[in-house]
Amino acid sequence: MKRWHFLLGLVFLLTLLGGLIAFTPLSFVMRHSGAVQQGLAWQQARGTVWQGQVTGLSWRGTPLGAVNLESHPLRLVSGGPSHEVTWSGPQGQGQARIALRRTALKADGISLSLPLTGQIGTEPMFAGLGATVRLSNGSVRMTGTECETASGTVTSDVARLAAAGVGRDWPILTGPLTCENGQLHAVLTGEAADGTQIRLVANSLAGARAEVRGMDEDIESVLLAAGFRDAGGALVYNRGLGPREME
Repeated sequence: MKRWHFLLGLVFLLTLLGGLIAFTPLSFVMRHSGAVQQGLAWQQARGTVWQGQVTGLSWRGTPLGAVNLESHPLRLVSGGPSHEVTWSGPQGQGQARIALRRTALKADGISLSLPLTGQIGTEPMFAGLGATVRLSNGSVRMTGTECETASGTVTSDVARLAAAGVGRDWPILTGPLTCENGQLHAVLTGEAADGTQIRLVANSLAGARAEVRGMDEDIESVLLAAGFRDAGGALVYNRGLGPREME
């Protein structure tokens, strides 16, 4: 489930681009920021970190579009978030307010909307659903590349749209954005009226894992045919996460 790597990677990207040194040419900062080591590439960076734009962005081979950066000196003096970062491209859109505190970065007001398409690694059985994953009211504090604290609400309609295709009414999945072992982490859950329970765990480093419980025999057959496996009362679809990371 590479789409969850992509979403959480975008949170890191918006935070990284805000934690820059004032008046420095944006192209210079991008080259020396460690962004390349994180899988970020770009075609052009124009302006300064006070007001600049990065175009032709891609993250681990996936095209992102463009990021605009605008700073507010008065907010910097008052101690508030001093940078506004906005992103738009073929894979969605997002924005955040960024503040730099010595070695720490803080991003507030993060919002991201990401369509789950095959271009970002979504499995074929989900890519054609028209589903979306969203982060709202996000906040992340990082020291270097380590996640210290995070909050916000992550939601996705992927389960609802997938279930509708087989005549079932499943809920929107929702859960908090957190930090776990220095990585961004989210656990999304939902329970249908018929008692089916859906749980999705995503980690910016480790991957993602879906778990479905309490389904009827017809849905069980559909999920097994789609690649889920029986794990002692639950059907599980795993992309990188081990049992301990399901918590």
